[in-house]
Amino acid sequence: MEYPNPKIQFYKVRTLSQKLTVTFDFLRENWKPLLIFSFYLILPICLLQAFSMNAYMRFAFSMGYESAAGTASGFIFTFIRNFALLMILLLLGNSVLYSMVFSLMDEYGRRDSRLMNIKLADFKSSLIRNVVKMLRVSLFSMGFALLTSAFIIGFMFLFTWTLIVTMPVVVIGMVAVMIPFNLFIPIYLFEEIPFFAALKKSFRYGFSFWGETFVIVLACGLLANIISGVTSVPWTVVIMFGEVFSLTEPGAGINDTIWYQFVSYLLGIIQSYGTYISLVLSVVGIAFQYFHIREKKEGISVDANIQNFERL
Repeated sequence: MEYPNPKIQFYKVRTLSQKLTVTFDFLRENWKPLLIFSFYLILPICLLQAFSMNAYMRFAFSMGYESAAGTASGFIFTFIRNFALLMILLLLGNSVLYSMVFSLMDEYGRRDSRLMNIKLADFKSSLIRNVVKMLRVSLFSMGFALLTSAFIIGFMFLFTWTLIVTMPVVVIGMVAVMIPFNLFIPIYLFEEIPFFAALKKSFRYGFSFWGETFVIVLACGLLANIISGVTSVPWTVVIMFGEVFSLTEPGAGINDTIWYQFVSYLLGIIQSYGTYISLVLSVVGIAFQYFHIREKKEGISVDANIQNFERL
């Protein structure tokens, strides 16, 4: 098999439209291995995540109903347990997805045959290494988000009268910080660099190219949300119908019927898998933004050409 198009060069300075175009070109060329390995690596997580999502939604509705009746205390522990399990699965799913995509991109750039006939064993070691790295990033992000939320909530209680001024400032600050943070993952996973050195580098590069990165994140995020929405709507409708019907008709017991549980579980798998697959677009998009920035700042392709010339 021969590819009809030249091999995509990663480290290359591109315009904004070229970065979006090359993102779709890479996905169009490599959709098959991405889909195959997502079945192997992501779908098993979705099988568990669908159970967790349905249980979480059911107890969320039940707790609201019991709260109105004054008997919610018995549901709180179960609700927290289901929420924690769902967060763990989401953390694991995102870590595996990012690691899979970046490992395959690394193999694409390294192999003359690109991703043709690639097997899991060919990138297993890099996949495991990247999953470990991604779990560190995810745990760090979660801890930072919890600390930030606690700070904001505490500030709200202590200085309620200043919220009209401080809240817009906090929101703008969070947006300003989160855009450079998107570069942290490709820097940490593609480069042999310590954790906090990668974090520092992501902010140094991210603020220098804030506008371009913002547009890439926004454009890819919007498209990903559209794709994710298509797979999420059926599950949402069925869950809402079942829970609302059960609350309005308590004796009907629709949540306990086999057909409802099977349909909601199947749609939950589709919803979870569709959300992860849609995220691939954003992952590849930010990767090409990282390649563009690093080429512009460090001249990676020039250094590679010099090394190849010296070997001749």
